[in-house]
Amino acid sequence: MSDLHLYDEIVQEATVAYGNKSLIDYSAIGESDDEVWNRRNRLFPKPRKVPEDTFFLTAVSQEGLKAPIRPWTEKDNPFTQVDLLDSEEDLVKGLIFRIRISRSIPFRQPLANRLFTLFNDAKEEDPASLGISAGSLRNFYNFLRLHTNLKCPTISLTPDYNISASWRGEQKRIFSVHFLPNGDARFVIFIPNVRHPERQIRISGAVTTDILMETVASYHVCDWIS
Repeated sequence: MSDLHLYDEIVQEATVAYGNKSLIDYSAIGESDDEVWNRRNRLFPKPRKVPEDTFFLTAVSQEGLKAPIRPWTEKDNPFTQVDLLDSEEDLVKGLIFRIRISRSIPFRQPLANRLFTLFNDAKEEDPASLGISAGSLRNFYNFLRLHTNLKCPTISLTPDYNISASWRGEQKRIFSVHFLPNGDARFVIFIPNVRHPERQIRISGAVTTDILMETVASYHVCDWIS
């Protein structure tokens, strides 16, 4: 888009659906009521300059007709990465608060404190980061709501800011779960090798979180994580 764009008039067609009709405002952007009223008497409208960094948005009415909406300059663009980041952070804080007050989670207080610590540490290290992935945290929270008899796990963050939870039992038993933002979970299990006590059996896989415990039931994980 060039620096200077001259045109006779910008029309703001703000279409409002009303039943099977549309009401369209044909007033020029920035016009006062008096200017709208006397618009037909203007013979030589003043050319306007459009900044180079201007964004034009288009809406679609109920009838499928396109209606231009007032443009935003780059500095006023509401769809910025900063806004998206703020929204993600608000979701994370809201989920941690839900965990803190959730009666179905016996270890809700220490868990919420640990999550806040991880979030603050991640933001301190990289202020532009997510801190914690909201999708991963929601996945973890839903898992805890499905299984209310679990012991408090050890919580850490992956490089992608996803939640990783681990439970440890006797004889070096380990059950670790990586909660992905899309509702899946990657897991790994370490259990003793009965025939070779000096070695361990490693089982890993990926499933949707809602059937995770059913998937690992044959390895008796519930016996030492609940």
